Amino acid sequence: IQVSIITADPKEGKLIFSEKGGEHKEKEKIVSKYEIGDEVDGTVTGVVDFGVFVKLEEGLEGLVHISEIDWGLVDDPRNFVKSGQSIKAKIIEIKDGKISLSLKQLKANPWLEAGKKYKKDQVVTGVIIKFNKHGALASIEEGVAGLVHVSEFGSEDKLKKTLELGKTYEFKITLFDPKEQKMALSFTGKK
Repeated sequence: IQVSIITADPKEGKLIFSEKGGEHKEKEKIVSKYEIGDEVDGTVTGVVDFGVFVKLEEGLEGLVHISEIDWGLVDDPRNFVKSGQSIKAKIIEIKDGKISLSLKQLKANPWLEAGKKYKKDQVVTGVIIKFNKHGALASIEEGVAGLVHVSEFGSEDKLKKTLELGKTYEFKITLFDPKEQKMALSFTGKK
């Protein structure tokens, strides 16, 4: 077998080897062909709760983190891709021989357009897409959602009784920062 020395400690008489040495150098050579910003073709090799593993070539996989799958809310990566599927992705980071990929960066960022359409104090309609510890998330268009804070209702129970998942309501924009992709909404009391 081929090994590389990890630690050599003459005082303690220790010599620690790794069998992965040659493999690691080979992987670094493969990775060096790629650059941040490259658009690559790959095959989905695994879908897990935190993202998607994509085989770029023999001996090299990249990860699409759940936050890089889509501009909209992604609860389960399995709803977006399947194992064995061929996909295009963009390389967003190369670190320690690991490649991070993005699917959403191949699509237009909906927040850029939203910045031209919406402003603070504007009244909009939105559909409730998720509840979290801070309140309810209301989508006003694909990929653009705002938070309706729980404090507006006094309790989580009252919030969930007032706003139902999947239903559309009217909201007033109380904070709008398209650069940071942040929006806060206030319930107007109207459906």
